[in-house]
Amino acid sequence: MNRMEFAALLAQLAERPVPPLVDRHVYLWHGELEDLRGLAPIGLASELDLYTLAATLSKTPFALDEARRLLQANIATWLRDHTPAHGTPQVVMVIGNSLLQRYRVPLDAFFQASSETRLIVFVVSRRETDFGPVRPMPEYVELQPNATFEYLRTKLSDHALIGETNP
Repeated sequence: MNRMEFAALLAQLAERPVPPLVDRHVYLWHGELEDLRGLAPIGLASELDLYTLAATLSKTPFALDEARRLLQANIATWLRDHTPAHGTPQVVMVIGNSLLQRYRVPLDAFFQASSETRLIVFVVSRRETDFGPVRPMPEYVELQPNATFEYLRTKLSDHALIGETNP
């Protein structure tokens, strides 16, 4: 989907419920959060910062599977607690997605929370995926700036990708 089509979808959502054409209303925005904020009609946007959410966890887990479970449970709780009144449109912009990739958190809660009136948009900055160090890194450092983008892209359909370079 290109940016113009996505902007039209957001405008339609502001006016009425919009059934998804493919899968669910879960998307991957490959660009800057500020640009997405500019497209969302006023009053529709809500942001879920996963780094902020992780800071509120009841404990700091050591095991990856425990961290995954805690994050997954807190995401589901946040989505439930921030559900708008019946029929009120909402665009949830999810940032801090490297935690999803790092802990391999399933996206089930996001798919379940999406509806004809609620869109979920994972935001991955193009500045993040295009990052390259100024100086060469030591051999023992493995840098994968596009790991978060690739993780989310594999979990979603091609239709769900909205790229910054698309018209």
